[in-house]
Amino acid sequence: MLAQITFQLPAAPDPTVDGPALGGPGSEGSGLDGPGLAESVSDVAGAGFAVSARAALAALARCAGFRSGRLARALDAPGTWLLTTEWDGPGAWRRALSSFDVRCTLTPLLVHAVDAPGSFEVLAEVTALAEVTALAEVTVSAEVTVPATAGLEPGRSSRVYRSDRAADADVAAPGLGLDR
Repeated sequence: MLAQITFQLPAAPDPTVDGPALGGPGSEGSGLDGPGLAESVSDVAGAGFAVSARAALAALARCAGFRSGRLARALDAPGTWLLTTEWDGPGAWRRALSSFDVRCTLTPLLVHAVDAPGSFEVLAEVTALAEVTALAEVTVSAEVTVPATAGLEPGRSSRVYRSDRAADADVAAPGLGLDR
């Protein structure tokens, strides 16, 4: 299971424009789209966020069920960061979020979190051939042999996983049984 949190840091104020004094749109304190905002995040804020996010990632890594984690920053939008972790399952992710160390390091960062889906079920992956042996314990419903002409470099493997979700998971809800 993959868990992702997207963060959007506020843009750095443009020192050449006095935004709130202009009285234009956004000057009522929204701080997001009014005049006086630069296109990029200040390097100081980004560096401070990176240090804090690394501490949160380290706290998550100490939790049971943690497989791997990455902190990334968007190349074309330096104020957008992504914390991606891989877990044994949703239960391990939820238990990790209740860990005291994780709450102390991750919670202050959540003020910058974007409201978006954050838990994903892995259904397919492509790995280097050397990494395939490390994944041998994973239950695979179908392993796909991909010819060299399919766009994969030689030495890579492709796997497709069976979903743990019920076939009617997208349409099933309490009270909407098939008995109607």
